[in-house]
Order: sequence, then structure tokens, then C-alpha cells
Amino acid sequence: MNRNYRTSDPPTSALAGREMEVGGAAKQQRAMCLAALVKTPGATAREIEDCIGIKAHKRLPELRADGLVCNGPARTCRVSGRQAITWYAHICGATPNNGELQCH
Repeated sequence: MNRNYRTSDPPTSALAGREMEVGGAAKQQRAMCLAALVKTPGATAREIEDCIGIKAHKRLPELRADGLVCNGPARTCRVSGRQAITWYAHICGATPNNGELQCH
């Protein structure tokens, strides 16, 4: 089971995180995030959230820890207007290299 809460979080957050995993919601949200990145490589977390309607910022690091996604270079997010990290699915074999992304 993925631990999707910080040790410094209040007990209610830890309980909610465990319920998300046990109930399958976190797994479903990770699948939604991964599918969005397959369709839209190089999206920011806010762009993914805007597209699929859930908070992706928690699920993307979990997918990265599982080796399914990686970070690309930062760019201006089309939703927030701020500089943000981009995300890529490893499905195409994408790996970051000096701020650029290369697919193998």
C-alpha cells in the first residue's frame, strides 16, 4: 500500500489517506493521471487537474515513485500562469536529460 500522507500530517489526514488506498480511489486516480499524461505528454499538474477534475498533485509523485512517470522541464502553466514542472509518462520510455525529455 502506498503511504499517501506525511508523518507530520494530523491523524485525520492519515486516516483519509489509508481509506483512499484501501477503498481503491487512489489507485483509480493514479490511473486517471497516467492516462491523461499518455494523451497529453508534458502537462503540468494543474493542467492535468483541469482536464480530469481531480487533484493530481498527490497522485503524480506516487506514480513517479512507482517509476511510471517522470518530470520534464519547467514551463509556464496554461492554467495557473506560473512556472511549473511538466510530467511525462514512461510508457514511451521518456527520460529527462539536461532539462530536455528524450523518448527511447
